[in-house]
Amino acid sequence: MKSFCFVATAVLATAPLFAGVKIVSENTDLATKKVTTDTILLDANRMRMETDNGTVVMFLTDGGRNRMVMLNKAKNTYQEIDDATMKQMADQMSGAMAQMDAAMKNMPPEQRAMMEKMMKGKMPQAAAAPVKTVYTSKGSGSVNGFSCTKYEGMRGAEKVADVCAGVPAQLKLSASDMQIFEKMREFSNSLLSSLANSPVKISVPTNSFEAGYEGFPIQKTDFENGQPTRRGELKSVTRANFSDADFSLGDAKKVEMPIPGGPGRGKQR
Repeated sequence: MKSFCFVATAVLATAPLFAGVKIVSENTDLATKKVTTDTILLDANRMRMETDNGTVVMFLTDGGRNRMVMLNKAKNTYQEIDDATMKQMADQMSGAMAQMDAAMKNMPPEQRAMMEKMMKGKMPQAAAAPVKTVYTSKGSGSVNGFSCTKYEGMRGAEKVADVCAGVPAQLKLSASDMQIFEKMREFSNSLLSSLANSPVKISVPTNSFEAGYEGFPIQKTDFENGQPTRRGELKSVTRANFSDADFSLGDAKKVEMPIPGGPGRGKQR
């Protein structure tokens, strides 16, 4: 037993460590006063975001393959989507639409009109572009010892957010420390574009950055109908060393993404 413990300790001691950053934030539901904690671990190629409720989202670029992983710790399962999955979704949707168009072209006008009427509302429709939130700088500020720039977010005539955002230097970080956020944003935008006309609906976390203001949100207050509903605050940013285990899925079982018309929908393996 002693020799086993010695070997295990030696293996752990020699496991490679990677320099990274640990970010801890608190989110408060202003109606219930319930507070939850978000923890983000990131290094040059990987990011792990975890909340108190056990929700884990990882964005991984190691090995030259960009992928987003959604881990359900309660069920010990995970889903994964990468560039190949996005292309497969887009190709299958395009193929299905092309087949439908070809079949309808050979129909008599009356039958084609009837088919169009039947299919109306059943085929995915492009969603209307959401109203963009416009952020306006409102001067400088400070939250929990971090300097930041204040922004007011307006969606049309409605106020939807107050933000105080800090650039990497204000968080005592370098721009390279935060590059993984930009990679995740690009990946998320590609994913949302691929699924724009798909019946598959996936909740895609973007990241803590948002278009319209510069930097990481040190404090952000969301508004609905003119009233503040939720406030998030950055609590700490620390240097840390991570191992591959910090970004591991353990023994969680993979659940395939529901690709329209594809095999293995919801299948575990």
